Amino acid sequence: MKTMMKTLAMLSLSACILVGGAVSSFAAGTSHYTANILSHQTNSCEGTQWAEMVVRFSSPYGATQTYTICGECGDVNGVSTLSKVSNATANFSGLKIYQGTLDNGERIMTVSCLSSGYTALTNVSANVMMPSSSIEGYDLYLVNADGSETKLDVSTSSAWSGDDWAHFDVYMDNGTALIRMVPQA
Repeated sequence: MKTMMKTLAMLSLSACILVGGAVSSFAAGTSHYTANILSHQTNSCEGTQWAEMVVRFSSPYGATQTYTICGECGDVNGVSTLSKVSNATANFSGLKIYQGTLDNGERIMTVSCLSSGYTALTNVSANVMMPSSSIEGYDLYLVNADGSETKLDVSTSSAWSGDDWAHFDVYMDNGTALIRMVPQA
């Protein structure tokens, strides 16, 4: 009887360990980093004020990575990393949009409106229009100055040429805006 109870206890413990491991790996697969914009600064590529930001990404497990991201040229930590989004327009001139994936796996987009090449506009809302294919399959979350995120309301329309366009508003409180691109479920 004792042997049978020990065997049952061992099997129960093994099952708990297996289930716990499965839950743990599922949670790791769906987790994401949170972003906190530490500062906006003058970029080193063109000398444009507020076009570059220092961002700290934190994992749910305590790991952090800090990146310097340029909204004017798409460099991350001084290396060309993000790709320019073509055919984008906004209610301000000098629009620059870049997107790509960081080495931590996070997909991001930057939006910047440059005034005469010297300053990134601050405290304005840009009404962005870009090809829908650029963000297809993603929800967009604007990273706010306090580290919170706001899901952007994206609408689509078709142009006379048959192309689909995405429309959304981005508030740029301190210069270049950071948007996390989260895969849709």
